[in-house]
Amino acid sequence: MSTPATPAVPAPGQPPAATVPSVDVFGDLWPDTGVPARPGVVGAALAVGLLAALVIPEREPGIGFVAVMLAMGTVAFGPAPTRPYLVASFALAVPLASMFAVRDAAWIAVLCLLAAGALGCVALVDARSVPGIFASAFAPPLAAVRGMPWLGRTVKGVGRLGSLWPVLRTVVLSVAAVTVFGALFASADAVFARWADAVVPDLTVDTLVLRGFLLVVVGGITLAAAYVALNPPRVERLHPGEATPVGRTFEWLVPVGLVVALYVGFVLAQAAAMFGGHAYLQETTGLTYAEYVHQGFGQLTVATLLTLGVAAAAARKAPRGTARERLLLRVALGLLGLLTLVVVASALYRMHVYEEAYGFTELRVLVSVFEGWLGLVVLLVLVAGIRLDGWWLPRAAVLTGAAALLGLALLNPDGYVAERNVERYLETGKIDWDYLATLSADAVPALEQLPADVRHCVLVPGTEDGDVIAWNLGRSRADGTTLDASAGCPSS
Repeated sequence: MSTPATPAVPAPGQPPAATVPSVDVFGDLWPDTGVPARPGVVGAALAVGLLAALVIPEREPGIGFVAVMLAMGTVAFGPAPTRPYLVASFALAVPLASMFAVRDAAWIAVLCLLAAGALGCVALVDARSVPGIFASAFAPPLAAVRGMPWLGRTVKGVGRLGSLWPVLRTVVLSVAAVTVFGALFASADAVFARWADAVVPDLTVDTLVLRGFLLVVVGGITLAAAYVALNPPRVERLHPGEATPVGRTFEWLVPVGLVVALYVGFVLAQAAAMFGGHAYLQETTGLTYAEYVHQGFGQLTVATLLTLGVAAAAARKAPRGTARERLLLRVALGLLGLLTLVVVASALYRMHVYEEAYGFTELRVLVSVFEGWLGLVVLLVLVAGIRLDGWWLPRAAVLTGAAALLGLALLNPDGYVAERNVERYLETGKIDWDYLATLSADAVPALEQLPADVRHCVLVPGTEDGDVIAWNLGRSRADGTTLDASAGCPSS
């Protein structure tokens, strides 16, 4: 029978050690209690970082980069409980992240990657409101701090289980075996040596720092995202909740009514310009039609965004206690939404006319898609207004925005821009060679439709990238052709 342990008694004359209270800056918003140690998740994140260190440096983004991104997403989403919205987000994030193997245009591939990351953040924390969606973007960076106690528990747990040394020993022996036998086979066979050169990274001193940096950063980001999946912050606590309705109907109806009146005036001005023709427009404003439609696109886009804010504020503050109040809210927001759709259509038409007059660019195509997505959000607001229930709107806006960006990437924006400019050149003889030379390899197939006597103005022979890990569909279709405007062909 064991005797009870005697509690430690401080030495005579020595005060007991002071207990320092722990300070948790995250509080109830993000507690760390009850999060189990997950050695497998830590090991998987480390493996993803190692994969990034091996395949990313000294290569153009291609299937190797996509493999790293998909591995990061798999490890991050793995610990999360299965929910329909999470499954839909993951299904949409996979093709978005894969654009680095499909498109050579860096701008659209980067936007798609950012959209995939945003989808992941919203889905992992299960954000449902606008404040929660914005707060979700800060979850992975802050997880680097919030998850440190969990990481410490996991590492200590591995050490107590006695499994750390066998794992390290297995890794060392495996690396040694692969190195020795790989070197022997590479020296014995030229084909195997060529394969080995394509797979084995360059481990010179110049690249070791970069590879080490990628190992830490990519592995750390993956681990932080996985911790968010294991222990998501309670971002919905940031939502202010139901607002107190205004006491009198005119307090919300008058501002909304004035905005509606301004919209009506704008629509009448559009009708006057459309039916009055170029002569009326020139006499009234002194502008050509192309100049007229160009000057207002940005303002109309901002107006659409602000209108969504007005609709949200009215929906929060308008009283709904009686059937009359609910009907009034539906009518006011319905009119505002329908007039906003007219403004969206006007903005898109203005951009179309301007592109026909001055040519297509990547930015013009992108902002047109953005304006079209805003119009879709307005439609969703109208649908929500039927039942005055829009709890699903914020997440639907996120999904539709990501889907719109994916659709643009699948359209091949650089190829689309090149194709439209080639058509414009064949019809009018006007073209900007210097701008076309800034497009990516995605535009090469479309530019090959130029007449043979001017094709050299933008297309020149190049070298083809033979690295399988860096393979990219856009560069592969270009077949080694590059874009260059050094031939000196004058733009017209």
